[in-house]
Amino acid sequence: MQQMYIILFKFTQHGEKKPGPVRQFRIYADDLEEARREAARYGNYPNVEVIDDQPA
Repeated sequence: MQQMYIILFKFTQHGEKKPGPVRQFRIYADDLEEARREAARYGNYPNVEVIDDQPA
């Protein structure tokens, strides 16, 4: 059964020097390791910094 995990991240807009506010994204995964893999995948996008991942 999948559980919800909260991923906290910051995103820097193109042309901006400072990142925006900390935001959250919800991921449904079977375990914490899968949630971390998904967070790492999302973190590979340009200008995205993953801060934390935790069970909801």
